Amino acid sequence: MPGRTDIDAIKGVLLGRSTTEYKAIWRQLYEMSLPLGVLAAVDVALWDLLGRLENKPVHALLETRRQNVNVCASTGFNLGDPQEYATYVTDRKEEGIPACRIQAHDGSPERDMAVYRAVRESVGPEYPCMAGGSRKYTFDEALRAGRLLDELAYRWYESPMPEEDSWQDRYSALAAQVRTPICGPVNHPDSYPARVLWITAKACDVSSMTVLHGGLTACLELASVCEAAQIPLQLADVGPESYSHLQLIAATSPSLIEYFDYASPSRKAYVLPGRATPEPVCDEQGRVTIPQTPGMGVELDWRYIVTHRVA
Repeated sequence: MPGRTDIDAIKGVLLGRSTTEYKAIWRQLYEMSLPLGVLAAVDVALWDLLGRLENKPVHALLETRRQNVNVCASTGFNLGDPQEYATYVTDRKEEGIPACRIQAHDGSPERDMAVYRAVRESVGPEYPCMAGGSRKYTFDEALRAGRLLDELAYRWYESPMPEEDSWQDRYSALAAQVRTPICGPVNHPDSYPARVLWITAKACDVSSMTVLHGGLTACLELASVCEAAQIPLQLADVGPESYSHLQLIAATSPSLIEYFDYASPSRKAYVLPGRATPEPVCDEQGRVTIPQTPGMGVELDWRYIVTHRVA
């Protein structure tokens, strides 16, 4: 929750401005060093307002390019022994989920590699699997695991080493020595400008970000850079911000953002506290349909919000 100083600063920037000035507003707020989560909340709210004023979904303001997207499930961290991972991913495959992100995340490359191998042996060579990284490996450990992933034909290899900028050169070296595309940085504390530097340094072959790193405007800027560089973009670890991710996905091509990274895809509608709109539902083909209602596609339960506010 923003403090009074941040609230006053945001008001000073927003009052009297048009929602169509979203890029200038974003830049001004970003340069004030607001917490990225606060910046994201303001930016998403502005996009939602712009869509409602135009009576269009946000993706239609950007030019709609698709109506649905394939889901990528996630194992979660430290699920258990390698066979438990293999069973989980096999179950998702049999349910019709098109891909799965394997987050071994133990920090031990030997144990993680056993997981990656067990999953591939269980689901076969064609099923798309992504290796979620521990961000704890040394360079030599990351290289050893990367060469195994080359053999196992994983789709990408996510942030195996620490993501501090001082490790960027080692990521560039890793990307040059393994065939499996390197995805990252996933949890870098800065917004899209830091990720652009990683792309420029060839420290990643797949970029990664969420709206929590500064909002939809930040994701749009990174998507534009990725498209120009001809590399994919991953929107990782979708949670309550899923609808803003779907708006971006709808305005991009599958070659740029192939999957809706949805940790626990559900075929039954459920509603989060404070909302009137159910979370996205996965159909029998493992796809989520893009919302067509104005704004972000989410209606809030204001009675719940008012009665549960803490300040």
